[in-house]
Amino acid sequence: MQIQCHRFQERCSEALLDENLQKALAGIKATLASRRNEAFAALADAEELRERAHRIKCATFSSLDEHLQRLEREVTQQGGRVHWAETAGEAREIIENLALRNKVRTVVKGKSMTSEEIGLNEGLAGRGLDVFETDLGEFIIQLAGEPPSHIVGPAIHKTKEQVSRLFSEKLNVERLDDPREMTMLARRVLRRRFLDADMGITGANFAVADTGGIVLFENEGNIRLTTSLPRIHVALMGIEKVIPGLDDLHVMMQLLARSCTGQKLPTYVSMIHGP
Repeated sequence: MQIQCHRFQERCSEALLDENLQKALAGIKATLASRRNEAFAALADAEELRERAHRIKCATFSSLDEHLQRLEREVTQQGGRVHWAETAGEAREIIENLALRNKVRTVVKGKSMTSEEIGLNEGLAGRGLDVFETDLGEFIIQLAGEPPSHIVGPAIHKTKEQVSRLFSEKLNVERLDDPREMTMLARRVLRRRFLDADMGITGANFAVADTGGIVLFENEGNIRLTTSLPRIHVALMGIEKVIPGLDDLHVMMQLLARSCTGQKLPTYVSMIHGP
């Protein structure tokens, strides 16, 4: 994926004058910050938890090679396989070759910023595979042919009216005004893709070295379908996601959702160990 920045100043000026964009973004910053502050205020020991998380990450990084080797042993023992990549190109090639060797034709994906950063969708499509985003926000921007605008809300820059028009044009349906109806339409379209997919690709919020498990946070349930229905599941993650054990996960779980969405916990927490 090539990031275009040569028109940055020009595009900034255009964005500031875009009424639809300003309407979509109005109040988002304040809302997210308010929810986050309220969620942390409800914790009696918020600062201590943050300090514990900091110490966990520092200790993990000081012995990162040991934790990664332990993670690989545990994953392998449970029937999985760990692939190592030093570059974006290597990561794409590993996943593309895995798909081709296993005669994969259709891929469904949970939201993964790492896959965006390495241009995975473009690489898979270039090999002739059909790739479908299943997170609602990612589904919307894939239909629009745009990159995500926010790590938590990929389509946060879209208004309800723009999404309605997009669904009508791309999915060949009548214009819908109710967000719930639009969500149910996306659900019906995606359910067929889950059932037809040969490979599911997700990220990983954490990988627990002691257990060989990956941990995934979500609010929509699409990640559970992505990891469970296709015959192959690929979890794409940076090495910084590893933590030593479940006690460390307990600390991190109390902080992550609060920081991202202002929730105590997301709707779904999946801990996956082996096929």
